[in-house]
Amino acid sequence: MLMKKLFSILILFAATVAAPMPAYGQNLIDTDDPRQLALDIYAAVNRAAEPATIALRLQSLVRMFRFRCTRLTDYQVYAQRTNIVDFKVKCSGDPLYGLTVASNGYVSVYGGNGMISSFNRNDGLILVFDTEGALSGDRSLTVGQAVGETVDRLELEDDINVVYVMGTIASTLGFLLIFGLIWWRAWKFKTTRKPRQRMKPMVKHRVSASSLDKDAFLKESQQVVKNVYKHPRGFFIARGKRGKRRFFNSLFWAKVYASRGWRMFEISAPPREPDPAHG
Repeated sequence: MLMKKLFSILILFAATVAAPMPAYGQNLIDTDDPRQLALDIYAAVNRAAEPATIALRLQSLVRMFRFRCTRLTDYQVYAQRTNIVDFKVKCSGDPLYGLTVASNGYVSVYGGNGMISSFNRNDGLILVFDTEGALSGDRSLTVGQAVGETVDRLELEDDINVVYVMGTIASTLGFLLIFGLIWWRAWKFKTTRKPRQRMKPMVKHRVSASSLDKDAFLKESQQVVKNVYKHPRGFFIARGKRGKRRFFNSLFWAKVYASRGWRMFEISAPPREPDPAHG
């Protein structure tokens, strides 16, 4: 009788040990290499694997980086680029984590201190998990919700917003009007003004006066400085270093020619007035 009881107890114990234990997510991860986990997560996202398996690996990866993650409650594929996937991960009782994995095994976990902004349905599908780690739903954004949220953001709720918007529009239109008016006035002035007649500094003048005329001009003129003479008619005669005589309207340029030989703003020889004595 005693042997039967012992045998029954032994069978019951063996059955209890052999019975399948509850499978929790953290028990399904058979690696402690963050690089391998990053490769698994990247492959799972690109192969559209079950969200629950991705959530388990995300939770394990957060823990490997010495962050607290008692239970993963939500995650979102925030951005998916060539060879890189960015996640937002929410653990129970903690601020959001940011997590990045790449096809070469690169992995980075950051946040948990409020630096990661809240979930936004416009950024992608938000997956929600229950206490057992199974997918319980999602917070997706339908077309109608997207339109409604856009309208809500654009809707003006008080008079201050209306005044602000109308003032901004009026300021912009006023600036464009003033700028257009200035441009039109400048264009009109440029197209209607007459070109200014300027004497070119190095223009060549044909001096038609003969040596006798120059001698006569010099006799009628009064010397003002060395080699520079002023005629009663207002022009100046300057004698250069080689003895050549040139005509100028300005005393300054006459001095320059007399001292340096530079022919700047020279004028043609004035015509000689007829001599009354010779009819």
